[in-house]
Amino acid sequence: MIARITAAWRRLRSHSWLALAFDVAVICAAFLAVHAWQTRSLPVDEAAPSTQLAQLDGSGIRNAIETGETGIVYFFAPWCRVCRVSIGNLDDLVARGSVGWGTLVALDYADATEVQDFIDRTGVSLPVVLGDSQTARDWSIGAFPTYYVIDADGLIRSRSVGYSTWLGMWARHFFAE
Repeated sequence: MIARITAAWRRLRSHSWLALAFDVAVICAAFLAVHAWQTRSLPVDEAAPSTQLAQLDGSGIRNAIETGETGIVYFFAPWCRVCRVSIGNLDDLVARGSVGWGTLVALDYADATEVQDFIDRTGVSLPVVLGDSQTARDWSIGAFPTYYVIDADGLIRSRSVGYSTWLGMWARHFFAE
């Protein structure tokens, strides 16, 4: 039995395109399994929590979501290195008009100065609001970065945890419309 399995495996590996297709399928399956595990407790296909938060620039209170068009709410922590490299992807998508709107929600920070320093280092221009532990509970945030795609009616259509390329964010946004 083991000899037959070994022979079949060697035949598979001897065909480069077949071996490549198998490897890609295994990698995709692993990626999807990890994504499913990370997002298992995040809400989807339900109304986004109503979240009124203070803006980082001190200009008042802002709702984290905008209705009327599809956008993304992105939760980050200023100490998060993954947030630092992925937050610009959302900023670029909104600047190009590929995503209707984006809101950045700071969580797990010492003070507003720490958040402002993070925003200055990343160079993002999206609106930033200051969340708290209640915000994290309302949105089920357990890791950073976490983002939600919110449709025009205020429903959560997609969610993700961890680094996301601009293509990944755009695709989730595109399929949510």
